[in-house]
Amino acid sequence: MKQKTAVVTGASKGIGLAIAHMLLAEGYRVFGLSRHPGPCVCPVPSSAARGAVVWIACDIADPASVRAAFHSIRHQSPRIDLLVNNAGIGISGAAEFAREEDIDRQIQVNLSGVIRCTRQVLPAMRRQGHGNIIFISSLGAVFPLPFQSIYSVSKAGLNAFCDALGLEVKPFGIETCTLLLNDVKTEFTASRLKNTQGDELYQGRIRASVSKMERSEQNGMSPEQIAGALRRLLRRRHLPPHYIVGFSNQLLGLANRLLPTRVMLSILGRIYG
Repeated sequence: MKQKTAVVTGASKGIGLAIAHMLLAEGYRVFGLSRHPGPCVCPVPSSAARGAVVWIACDIADPASVRAAFHSIRHQSPRIDLLVNNAGIGISGAAEFAREEDIDRQIQVNLSGVIRCTRQVLPAMRRQGHGNIIFISSLGAVFPLPFQSIYSVSKAGLNAFCDALGLEVKPFGIETCTLLLNDVKTEFTASRLKNTQGDELYQGRIRASVSKMERSEQNGMSPEQIAGALRRLLRRRHLPPHYIVGFSNQLLGLANRLLPTRVMLSILGRIYG
């Protein structure tokens, strides 16, 4: 049986790094995409060592960079069995005072860049007659977060793209799935670009809301737990369209389906508004 090939974006740290290491342990040949080199160039721990991640510099917000990265991958491997769209950024602040460049960057990385990477793997997967595409999303896509509205928009768009794409490519044996995460303890928290402009007009609610979110993140799941959930999904015969990671988070998803929108928004407002 031929060795499977996986591509993981944002693979140099956090969730992406944990997923890359898990895929190596599962026997995949792994290409890791990231803007900056990181530990993903190193071998996985010896107990599961199967080689090392092949790191390729790529800014998914740059179309030329994406094309070059996947050209390099195709030169090294004619097949791509799995794409994990993990790269993403967070930007917080009041929608009223959001900077145009921040809005553009949020959408370019979290949505447009994901679409670019996905389109690059579709021809190979279609020719193979199979392939899995995983989108790392957020419960913020279904629970719109105040003072992180653009982030929520980007993740909601990601979910919609995954669902529509899944319908398009199903006849070719290609399956899509979004992993909806809640609080995960990674460098993502410290990397969040925070815009506190207008906080005095909003009576301190911007800082208070984001601070509460960051405290939750730092007490959240580990990247390895996310990688473990993905491992279990990949061992299934078919991928679910959406999968919420964590039992307590699955209960939140159930509550979202059962509660009237007005009630759900009222609860969100009390927690983060």
